[in-house]
Amino acid sequence: MISGDQQNKLNAAAMQVFGTMYFTPIELLAELPDMTSNDSEDTFIKVTIGYKGPHQAELSFYFPHRLASHIAGGFLGIEEESLVEGQITDTIQESANMIVGNYLGRIDEQGECALGIPKAELVDSRSLKQQVECNETLAFISDFGIVWLFLS
Repeated sequence: MISGDQQNKLNAAAMQVFGTMYFTPIELLAELPDMTSNDSEDTFIKVTIGYKGPHQAELSFYFPHRLASHIAGGFLGIEEESLVEGQITDTIQESANMIVGNYLGRIDEQGECALGIPKAELVDSRSLKQQVECNETLAFISDFGIVWLFLS
């Protein structure tokens, strides 16, 4: 089970990455919203990344596609309508990489953990709802929808 301290560190990592790199606020929700009523977003980019060492986990982020498009456009300096899917996916993979890397810096001060390579895929809301069986679920709120995080 993820402790309150770990949740706070994940929140701080996500807030720092999104605030510094994308000027887009994001914050951990104190309570999980009802996932079954999350039909406002039907397309997500799922990014899975793990780390190994004294601490280990696999994290699966579900970024709303409209959030991913927004940050990719701003980060790359390209109008959202002109982005190709690969640019969006690459940007959001790097976002997950930066969040987990920042988080590791907070929990593994000696740098003993090895960060994996993120893998991304475009999924729909049915895939999100299938993740309910994972051990841990966190949700972050942004101006562009909820970012779901599943830890296993």
